Amino acid sequence: MTPADSLPPGGIFQSLRHRNFRLWFYGQLTSLVGTWMQTIAQNWLVYHQLGGTARDLGMVSFLGALPLVPLTLYAGAIADRLSKRLIVFWMQAVMMILAFVLGFLCWTGAVQMWHVMALAFLLGAAQALDTPARQAFVVELAGKEDLANAISLNSGIFHAARVIGPAVAGILVASVGIPISFFLNGASFIAVLACLLMMDTGALHPTRAASHEEGRDLLAGLRYFRDNRVPLGIGLLITVSTLLAMPYHTLIPIYAKEVFKGGAGTYGVLMSAAGIGAVVGALYTASGSAVHRKGQLLVAGSLAFPLLLLLFAWCTNYWISIALLFGLGFCFVVQSAPANAILQSVVPDELRGRVLAIYVSLFLGLMRVGSLLIGLLADRTSPQTAVAAAGGAALVLTLVVFRNFPEIRHVK
Repeated sequence: MTPADSLPPGGIFQSLRHRNFRLWFYGQLTSLVGTWMQTIAQNWLVYHQLGGTARDLGMVSFLGALPLVPLTLYAGAIADRLSKRLIVFWMQAVMMILAFVLGFLCWTGAVQMWHVMALAFLLGAAQALDTPARQAFVVELAGKEDLANAISLNSGIFHAARVIGPAVAGILVASVGIPISFFLNGASFIAVLACLLMMDTGALHPTRAASHEEGRDLLAGLRYFRDNRVPLGIGLLITVSTLLAMPYHTLIPIYAKEVFKGGAGTYGVLMSAAGIGAVVGALYTASGSAVHRKGQLLVAGSLAFPLLLLLFAWCTNYWISIALLFGLGFCFVVQSAPANAILQSVVPDELRGRVLAIYVSLFLGLMRVGSLLIGLLADRTSPQTAVAAAGGAALVLTLVVFRNFPEIRHVK
């Protein structure tokens, strides 16, 4: 028995007691560092090397969202019927290939804007098939008793990578060029593929799979949201936040270059500040006391996020902006981790993939639509005006949701 196997229940890292979840934890951390490296390098490629604008940054993100809505409903139904582990394995392999293709195009100097946009679309298609299965897989890795903790640690993985990836990418882009970030991202997928192969499938926690007839009902997830007030309220909150507040990060390259007069290193620091805040938020939401106050945390994070965004919009002090980005990262997780945990704790096993597919569509799809909208608004006005308008609208609509769904704050 390893030290991790003997971890007591109730601690911040309690879900690491499960060997399969530990493998997932370390494999995902490695892979997501590469993913964030590619995100930073790709944005810098579009805006700096290819001479793109805020609109182009938004368009690249938007194209990645186009496959999400039509594909995630099918992906959710597939995840409810087939092996989630195998779905994730093959989609991660596809994403690895796409990263290597972009790296090769950039390394040879052949890369053009349409290449980046086409690969963003294909990556969005792979993510549409991968993410519902990946989200629903967590309960099989850690079991229902450790589900909320595992979801918070899963969020921590994502945002720990958000700290490391931008910082490393900023250094690499400034010192040796952009292509290396794409190649390293491709290589990082090997870690998660290896960990998936090393898992003990017999130790996965069983969940009820949908029958063939149940799995063909693509709209069952939508009806579940419609007929249950707490999931519906959470869906509306996520819609507001992902469409309006979360896309602020699309304009961070412009803040780095035009507001703070910096380069790729400055961009990496700004993104890492938000990532550090998110890691702290993930550790907090994974703690025993926070796990039992999910509704209260969801309310606090949903309101504080747009408030901090309004403050950040017009801030021209570099160090204060870093502190505000730290707060934005913290509030992002304090909102998103409880929302995910509440949904997964109430949804029936046989609907989990289809419900999470809708959650993914809202979370990833609308964020990218919002990236396009905020990019267009920034082109017509200014980055500061666009961020302030998005934050103000998000705050007002969040208050409207909580007024109409007061029961959310009482969820344990």
